[in-house]
Amino acid sequence: MARRWMFRNLKLIALFLSLSGCALTLYAGMRGPGKYSGVVIFDRWDTCFLLSGPYITYVSEKVKENLRPYRDQAMQVDASEVLQPMNPGDGLIQKYTIVGPAPEDSFRQGIEGIRISIESDFDRDRTPAFLITIKNSSDKPVQIDSGEIGLALLGLKIDPSFNPSDGKSMAWITRATLAMPSSAMSITYNNHTTSASYSIGPRTNLPEWFALNPGESKQVRIKFQVPPGPYQFLVGFGGGVHAEKSLASNAVSFQVDGDGNPVLDK
Repeated sequence: MARRWMFRNLKLIALFLSLSGCALTLYAGMRGPGKYSGVVIFDRWDTCFLLSGPYITYVSEKVKENLRPYRDQAMQVDASEVLQPMNPGDGLIQKYTIVGPAPEDSFRQGIEGIRISIESDFDRDRTPAFLITIKNSSDKPVQIDSGEIGLALLGLKIDPSFNPSDGKSMAWITRATLAMPSSAMSITYNNHTTSASYSIGPRTNLPEWFALNPGESKQVRIKFQVPPGPYQFLVGFGGGVHAEKSLASNAVSFQVDGDGNPVLDK
């Protein structure tokens, strides 16, 4: 009898933990009122968003101007109105106050001294390919989590129903990191399906964690497959889920012509 009682209680505990895990997952995906940190980005179409590693939260066209003086800086805002059309999914900040610079990383290794840059690498095989360089510019060795280096490919907005951006552009590839060697997305809108994908060259694929000594750098080659049109690519690092200070790379704007050939925008 005691064994049966113990077995039943163990099942109840397992069920509780399972449900608790589901609740935590749902909560982690929610975008509601609260504080958001990230690098303030205005893309080539002047759409504004906060970039925090692999995560993007858009700032509405109606209220973005207050953030323009802080462009390319890691800031924190206190959002009182946030729209999230789909959970999990990105959100749109519709009302906020500026708190100040994003707080420093208090639990994990800081981002100071890390520099991330990207440059085009179109000539090798005439595809939209880029070289991502991660460099340790500090005087101390660092350990880097590849899952905190996020990829953001931006393009014209094609689906207004589930994408929260109210600007001209949207992230075609987001919530993707260098820990993911490939990923793809597909959108069907007005009976037309559009897809985009990327892959990381196997010779430059990074492990989940890697070390960089002072002055040392690692380079990753990433290749995109996208339909013709204008794009912009940048990389974010650190910050958790909009919780702490993060950084962003330079942004590279380019076009893909009707034959699939990429061309840099001046």
